[in-house]
Amino acid sequence: MSITYMAGFTGPDGRVWAYFDDKPDDPQPSQPGSIAYRKLYYSLPSKDGGRDDTSWEDHWNRVETVWPITVAAARAKRLSPAISFNLLGMVAILMARVPAARERHEYLLAQKMRAEIQTLEAVGALPADLAEYAGKLDHVPVGINPEQSLANMPQDIMGSGDLAFRMGFEVLHNKTDLPFLTTDNPVCFYDPDQPVHARIPYPEDGEIELIFPIDAGMVLRGSTRLRPVNSVMRHRVLSDKAKVRKINRTVAQFGYRLYIARDRSCDDLVRHYAATVPTVHVDVEFEPGHLRMIWRHLFGKRPILSPYVDTPEKAARLTETMEQDGFFN
Repeated sequence: MSITYMAGFTGPDGRVWAYFDDKPDDPQPSQPGSIAYRKLYYSLPSKDGGRDDTSWEDHWNRVETVWPITVAAARAKRLSPAISFNLLGMVAILMARVPAARERHEYLLAQKMRAEIQTLEAVGALPADLAEYAGKLDHVPVGINPEQSLANMPQDIMGSGDLAFRMGFEVLHNKTDLPFLTTDNPVCFYDPDQPVHARIPYPEDGEIELIFPIDAGMVLRGSTRLRPVNSVMRHRVLSDKAKVRKINRTVAQFGYRLYIARDRSCDDLVRHYAATVPTVHVDVEFEPGHLRMIWRHLFGKRPILSPYVDTPEKAARLTETMEQDGFFN
């Protein structure tokens, strides 16, 4: 998560209230730099056989270094192509780099791998080194190398661009004493005509509304009903706390593992939505000579990802755990 972005939600003491998904009733006052950090989260193998720890970070920095200036310009209600570009640039990277997006891709890859192996079993072609798992493949842990989800980030960034060219944008300025909430998955889009309890995340067609908290006092709103597209075209003031609360409800609904707030005014929303996240449901259909996977977005339980096994030591520990659980009996 971007420290520069989270800085817009700090209180007078420079800290935010951080709510984690496993302890939504126990928020902690935290410095932005001390939370939401994963070491080498964007690291890739380099062509020389080493590790490239900086290329993706350099890409994010192009937007993050100008973010404070962009926020100040938005706060001053200025409009320009540069401001639009920088605001939508932050939307793009926070759609692609966050755990919600990466874990969604890893979960889909794991389901695909499991289905492919089950297909081999169905036709009697299960490899010999997997024979001990025959008949139990529904329960075999399938760990995906997290590096594989990095390959999907360019696609997600391009997807955000396609989305931006379908809608116009406005900045909503919060003039109430109720600050905006944000999360580790702050880009929210949905069908605005669906009630909250029946909402499906990330629709691909039809009417779409997008909400992205800029800081505790501003939200970027996008809509397929606004024109011109791909541009911040106006500023509006929000003085109704009920409307701010409605936006915070949406933001909480799209949260993934971490909720970030300036104060404790959204405790109830975090508690209500911490158990569900935007995720995917996968159906697998086996046909002669063909495997078909159908998946769709929904709000549901956070997917459980099996650990990636890349060393003999990890493999031995996993086998020991499976034996203790009676898997091989």
